[in-house]
Amino acid sequence: MPTPLKVGDRVRYSSRFCRTIGAVSGFTPQAHGTITNLWGAASDFAEILWDFSGPDGTRRGGAHLSALERCR
Repeated sequence: MPTPLKVGDRVRYSSRFCRTIGAVSGFTPQAHGTITNLWGAASDFAEILWDFSGPDGTRRGGAHLSALERCR
């Protein structure tokens, strides 16, 4: 079983998540960043500082941990 993600981990959207939503190009499949905070009832959401700005022009974002994987 993979080690749970934690603050400071380098992450990206998982390939499985990208395929599920049909993201084959653009920001989502290429986004890489660092988890800066975990929140939610079960700490299952991550606040992420992306390496570059997303479509909304900001580098900060968030995602459910199930949509993320540790960068290799």
